[in-house]
Amino acid sequence: MNKILLLVSLLVSAVGLAQITIDETFTTQQLVEDILIDSPCAQVSDFSQSTGTDFGDVNGIAYFNANGSNFPFAEGVVLSSGNVQNAPGPNVDLNSDGGGAWGGDADLEANTTATGTMNASYIQFNFVPLISNISFDFIMASEEYNQGFECSFSDAFAFILTDNVTGAVQNLAVLPGTATPIEVTNIRYEVIGQCAAINEQYFGQYNFQPITNPMAPSVPAASAAIDFNGQTVELTAMGTVTPGNTYTIKLVIADQQDTQFDISVYLEAGSFNIGVDLGPDATIASGNPGCEGEDFTIGVMPELGSTYRWFVLNIGTGMFDLIAGETNSTLDVTVDGTYKIEVTSNTGCAATDEIEVEFAPQPTAGTPDILKICDDLPYDGIGLFNLTDRDAQVINGQSGTTVSWFTSETAAQAGAFPIPDPTMYTNTTAGFDSVWARLEENTFGCFDVVELIIQVNESPSITDPITDYFL
Repeated sequence: MNKILLLVSLLVSAVGLAQITIDETFTTQQLVEDILIDSPCAQVSDFSQSTGTDFGDVNGIAYFNANGSNFPFAEGVVLSSGNVQNAPGPNVDLNSDGGGAWGGDADLEANTTATGTMNASYIQFNFVPLISNISFDFIMASEEYNQGFECSFSDAFAFILTDNVTGAVQNLAVLPGTATPIEVTNIRYEVIGQCAAINEQYFGQYNFQPITNPMAPSVPAASAAIDFNGQTVELTAMGTVTPGNTYTIKLVIADQQDTQFDISVYLEAGSFNIGVDLGPDATIASGNPGCEGEDFTIGVMPELGSTYRWFVLNIGTGMFDLIAGETNSTLDVTVDGTYKIEVTSNTGCAATDEIEVEFAPQPTAGTPDILKICDDLPYDGIGLFNLTDRDAQVINGQSGTTVSWFTSETAAQAGAFPIPDPTMYTNTTAGFDSVWARLEENTFGCFDVVELIIQVNESPSITDPITDYFL
């Protein structure tokens, strides 16, 4: 399939709509130390970069600011395989910048599936972590998201972490929980008639109205904060490191095979975290809140020799108040709030992270009446029950809930091994027995469980008459 550019004239007005801004005046060291990293717990050195200006072409590295737009990151560092000045929206142009003299990157090809890369931009630096995990947040955007090319074409990027003591190399720009490099072709909504959806939960939005799939998330081109056809959700790159070892990290991006349809990646300011990561916010908007009435545990893995302090945001003062007595690496919270952890290593280095936690309403299961049936032949106290006869009492008028049935409270709490057909359940204990209902809220999965007593009543005995009577 050849890339054939179809030029379509779009008459849009961006008056009153905000887009990101670009500042190319920052040095590589400033982009790393002042923008990307916000922690005293790493010794940073040996800054270098390469982009089109090193080949007499356009610049692909800069600082960006959301500028009041709807872009998810307030500020950060952007890498592009084209002219970074073309990154700001609205999405009215097709970015295919840079000439063939702008070279590719061998490290990128060695750590991804990319081949024949061109127009590579990278930032590289060394650091010595004092805590054992690093992470940073990013968004990938590409012109390949055009309701067609995402099926077949994908430019490449990687965050290549090298342990300079052991020589171990890993790419941190991978799909969560996998070793699969992040590419346009493996994060996409369905393009109807061309390709199926894959990992669509990581796709953020099209920056135009989709042509073939109106169900895909999108914003109008005129209101897009960046001039790229589509972008992912906020993703987090994470890696395990050895405190005290020297590491090199290379943040690199490039076109593949040709210079058309540029790609860009946005690194959130202050998100380069060398060890304290409480994970994403747990909010109703993000779809992962806690459940009212239950503890929600936040925290980090414990580090030998480290100490911990916890804080909660005081809405009245705008300051974080110390939570007295909480010195573990984890914290159980029960109320909405923004919480902060401070981790101090045995070297005296302190690092912090924050997380917002919200709680969704918890359904309350109604108490069902005993479900009774009469014993039948062979009168053994075993019978067939329709448990769904008590669904309405368990739901107790609450909308948006689902009832499922289990043979034990433990199974109901875990949501594991539900009774396959609750309309035909046979008790296992003669006479009296019990099952458990799980009432689950359909949006966030908050639940309550309640016991149902089931009873097989003895049938009255029939005595044969002593005398036969005949008419």
